[in-house]
Amino acid sequence: MIIDIVGAGSLGLLYGSKLQAAGQQVRYWTRTSEQASNMKRLGLQIKEPNEAEALSISGADIQAHCIMKLAETWAHSPGSSLLLMVKQTAMDDIIHDIKSISKEPLNIICFQNGIGHVAKLQKAMRRATIHNAITTEGAKRIGNEVIRAGEGQTWIGQSEEASPRHVGQAGENGLISLVHTIQQAGFDCTVSNQIDKLIYRKLIINAVINPLTAVWRVSNGELLLNKERTTIMRQLYDEAITIYRASGITADADLWEQLLNVCQTTASNTSSMLADVLEGRRTEIDSINGQVVNLAHQCGLTAPLHETLLHLIKAMHPEGVN
Repeated sequence: MIIDIVGAGSLGLLYGSKLQAAGQQVRYWTRTSEQASNMKRLGLQIKEPNEAEALSISGADIQAHCIMKLAETWAHSPGSSLLLMVKQTAMDDIIHDIKSISKEPLNIICFQNGIGHVAKLQKAMRRATIHNAITTEGAKRIGNEVIRAGEGQTWIGQSEEASPRHVGQAGENGLISLVHTIQQAGFDCTVSNQIDKLIYRKLIINAVINPLTAVWRVSNGELLLNKERTTIMRQLYDEAITIYRASGITADADLWEQLLNVCQTTASNTSSMLADVLEGRRTEIDSINGQVVNLAHQCGLTAPLHETLLHLIKAMHPEGVN
């Protein structure tokens, strides 16, 4: 099995290194040739909370290439699965680079936050079988070292965002084989037939936590330090739940408690949106709160709180970046 991982951030490197250590052939696809060269020169170190020694991958054993060479490589050496582990903000560029892949069946697994990207990807690659992955895995990258926050869970399934199509036995077998391979690499991974419920659960949690941490410059846990912050969190949550109900989206009765628990269990974490703001990068606000606003408009409602945060965060983007 050849597993291609698009994106060499902390999550991509965590999965890739452990898959490689479990005996799989892994190819990384990076934004630039320089990034690929650095990986092959420096190697990787993966540190886990309950392991005394780090997992070391020699640079000589790493296959890393610029994303622009992916389609050409697949023409003569196709992979088994393509794991997209980049942020939503990079999806347009990634689609441009991979849309000429013609191998079938083509299995793509999307690890992005938010919604909207799968429909866009399916439109560009109509013959591909696209699945969503929802994960609670967390990791931090410092140079060539990746620190795993703790053991999370990963679910993979086909979202309603993907074009209605029969996956076929080959596609189903490919997904089951991939999930089994991820399990063997040390991840708690399962196939889910309720992936949309998990997607919308994560969307509302991200839509409350991420923009507020970015605006207030606080860690996830610091959102719970005073009543004023939790009041605004609850207002954002209630607004989104009203939109979900009007849209026919099912949510757990205890979702608010789950959201608070995420803040507590990731108390020291810097959200990805806060990290992007601090580094002067474009954020994923359009695919998170922007999608909540879109859902509201589709069912004849408004989402003033989420729309305000949408514009506040977009105003923080570097000049000339929308």
